[in-house]
Amino acid sequence: MASSTCSSTSAGAAATIDAPWPPEMAERYERLEKLGEGIFGRVYKARERADGRQIVAVKQLSGGGSGGAWVQTGFVELAREVTSLNKCRGHPSIVGFRNVHADTTRGNDDDGDCFIVMEYAGRMNLRTLMVSRALHGLPPLREADVRGIMRQLLDAINAVHRVGILHRDVKPENVVVDDATADRIRNPPPPDDDDDDGTNKKKQRPPQPPEEIKCKVCDFGASEPMPVAAGAASWRRRENSPSPLATSDPYRAPELFLGTDYDGRVDSWGLGCVMAELLAGTGAAFFQGKTEEDVLANMLAVVGAAGIKDWMRRRPCKPGSRVSAAEKRARGCPETSGRLREMFPEKVLSEAGFEVLSGLLESDPEDRLIAAEALRKPWFADEELRPDERRRRGRHRRRGLLGACFMSCATDD
Repeated sequence: MASSTCSSTSAGAAATIDAPWPPEMAERYERLEKLGEGIFGRVYKARERADGRQIVAVKQLSGGGSGGAWVQTGFVELAREVTSLNKCRGHPSIVGFRNVHADTTRGNDDDGDCFIVMEYAGRMNLRTLMVSRALHGLPPLREADVRGIMRQLLDAINAVHRVGILHRDVKPENVVVDDATADRIRNPPPPDDDDDDGTNKKKQRPPQPPEEIKCKVCDFGASEPMPVAAGAASWRRRENSPSPLATSDPYRAPELFLGTDYDGRVDSWGLGCVMAELLAGTGAAFFQGKTEEDVLANMLAVVGAAGIKDWMRRRPCKPGSRVSAAEKRARGCPETSGRLREMFPEKVLSEAGFEVLSGLLESDPEDRLIAAEALRKPWFADEELRPDERRRRGRHRRRGLLGACFMSCATDD
């Protein structure tokens, strides 16, 4: 699916390269710039003409009338994405759904493009955020920043699951970052200047409070209704459920490589991949490989193969079923505990943080954390902050108390 945010394109360039919108859309929205593009269509930043102020994001999906430039999107796929967005309306960490329009000027409903109008949440996604930081020579995000992002993403996916939906395509490209964060990356504060008296002492700028990186989950093009059994954690694939091959290889949970049953914890695995990439800070996918089998082997080398192998033993193959190449590769992996902790030692990620990361990247899907469970872990509680962060918050609290006391004394007269 087209990512909701990618490299920006000027409005003039977009107008010359892209075909004009049909009259019904052009009368309602002024197209400003292209935000992203994929095989199914493009995403634009636009302005509502009615008031001239409201900025929106418009996802244009091909109905077959785009000259073969994109893969055609059928009614089922469109209805699936619109229904998922509509069910998740109102959540602060999910891109809001506004409207849907279809181009009826071609005479055949199947030929006209469709347009999903959404909240404009930003021009940058988490992938471009990480790449931009690396290009500017900035270090990986602090643990506190990663925790803030993960709290938003886990809360969003928990909300998605609560309304009976599997996202199935959780990855950095499908997380929009607000423009304020993008501007801070592109325009970092200038270094301190020397004092005017010519000394070598630097001017002391007061420390700035950390800025929260605000994120929103987007792109529900691969989403599917969740078959819910008795109990919120009893999600299992049924005969009428979607194909297991949903996410791209680097974010595909181990059980998806094996073509077996799956549930909402495939989204948990994607969140774990995102968290690992945020901590690593390179901008590259955490799990890589030339083939599906290579990606799976690399995953299990990092997180450990004992869990998925135990899971496979509990779920034997049906008589006469063909053993896939991925399953053969998984069964051949040594049952080690992996090296995830080596990659993120305690100086990078606290014990409480590692509990969340390792829980999301558990290879046994039945032992993997669901979003609601991850949010209840101590990492997201104030009392479990690392000592340096606890001291910093303590200073902010003391300043606030002193300020309140001063204001109270000043107004007593």
